[in-house]
Amino acid sequence: MKTVTSTQMREVERMAIEELGIPSIILMENAAIRLATHCFRLMENLSAGGSANKNAKVLITCGSGNNGGDGLALARILYLKGIDIKVIYMGDTDRGSAVKNDASLNLAIVKNLGITILQVHSAGDFPDIKNEIEKCDFIVDALFGIGLTRNIDGNFKMLIETINRYAKFVLSVDMPSGVHSDTGRIMGCAVKANETVTFAHPKTGLYVFPGAEYAGKISIEDIGIPYNLIDKIKIEAEILTDDEALKMIPVRTRRSNKGSFGKVLVFAGSNEMPGAAAFACSASYMVGAGLVCACVVPHTADVIHHWQREVITRNVPELNGMYCKKSFENLQEEINRADVIVIGPGIGRSSDVTEFVRGLLGMINTPVVLDADALFALGENIDVLKTLKAPCVITPHPGEMSRLTGRGTREILDNIVETAVNFSKEFNIITLLKDAHTIIAAPDGKYFINLTGNNALSKAGTGDVLTGVIAGFIAQMNAKCVLADDESRRNVFNAAVLGAYYHGKAGEDAAEKSSCYEVMAEDLLAELESIIFD
Repeated sequence: MKTVTSTQMREVERMAIEELGIPSIILMENAAIRLATHCFRLMENLSAGGSANKNAKVLITCGSGNNGGDGLALARILYLKGIDIKVIYMGDTDRGSAVKNDASLNLAIVKNLGITILQVHSAGDFPDIKNEIEKCDFIVDALFGIGLTRNIDGNFKMLIETINRYAKFVLSVDMPSGVHSDTGRIMGCAVKANETVTFAHPKTGLYVFPGAEYAGKISIEDIGIPYNLIDKIKIEAEILTDDEALKMIPVRTRRSNKGSFGKVLVFAGSNEMPGAAAFACSASYMVGAGLVCACVVPHTADVIHHWQREVITRNVPELNGMYCKKSFENLQEEINRADVIVIGPGIGRSSDVTEFVRGLLGMINTPVVLDADALFALGENIDVLKTLKAPCVITPHPGEMSRLTGRGTREILDNIVETAVNFSKEFNIITLLKDAHTIIAAPDGKYFINLTGNNALSKAGTGDVLTGVIAGFIAQMNAKCVLADDESRRNVFNAAVLGAYYHGKAGEDAAEKSSCYEVMAEDLLAELESIIFD
């Protein structure tokens, strides 16, 4: 499902209004009607009888723009249904009436109906509205919409802080006021909504942290803008729905063999971290790879055999229990037969490991997934990525991304989309930058925001499972096919998106069966099979 920026949403609205002739006042009215439906639902929850509670007290905070106009139209609808409504209007009500637009029209109607308006000016003394907020059953936040570009201060900031402190429940209109609709950044301060009702198309900032933490439950409502208008503009961002994910799963034909579903070659593990290799290998098998071969140090091979008997192992020379330059000698034929190669989980850190990673990358002409210690090895000479001959996925967490980019972790977290997209463009790779909502970016600027997962995945070993899942999907999508370069890259990108999605789903299901505290990486493996193939 495509998500839009403020500029893209305005263009869609412009086409609807100017090219199709849909009056903007109708769009505002439709938005208010959809909001009213959500308000009545909230009132039903307040009423023991199960019908809308007309004794409910609703406070609607409105700015002077179109977002405020949605709130003012909502106030009229609720008032005419007998609901106890008050409006907090940020601005000059007399000046607002003098400006002829959709919002001012609804402001004039609200005034004519005699609905109580509590006026707050952008400057001057801040009125005592704490009691009004405490008395209401819920607040509708219609202060700012998708157009906010500056930090909030003054009485606007005071109002938002008062709402966050004293409101029982907050329903935000289109965006929580103070959240940047494109990036999810907090513009000085922001309303902490329990629910957000957004219109026509989801806004990117609702799904990127920290904005995602302020949005609460998100509902997307149709307000009469034809959906196909979005196809006329270039959209970079998407989120994956359940139905879309199911359609992306590789098809398993009846007449097939293990070669039909691809070979995964794994370079992972060390004497101190053999389990990383075992997790990656098992995960690749669990999502459907036909054959998994692990080229590993002897101790890691022993652990893999105990864990997953189907994995083929090739013992490689080692130094101090880790890979070294000699480790990839005599492996060119094995490398050439692979459909995807995994490098990094648990391989450790040393100058010899770094030499191994760089040397191995020079031998590869097939898609590769780089994780964990392989990314550490690349940190000293990141331009190695520009020399790769085949599609590459990297899977860093913010700390690893900090080493790769030289930017601070805080800066990366505050600009996670920009960081992932720019890195992918610069190095012509696919970047899966892990966060509460992971970003998967392609070299052409397109990216997915992954919404699945939870903090149960914040545990050792879960990243190794993710790497194996991605590799398993790549193997199946590219198995034994003669692919044009752009098709192969598309497959690898889709595999990374699909891998993040189902890895997150596995974490959610595992947590439901125990708790976020108890989930272990091995629990994800059992969940993957039931989630994907049931």
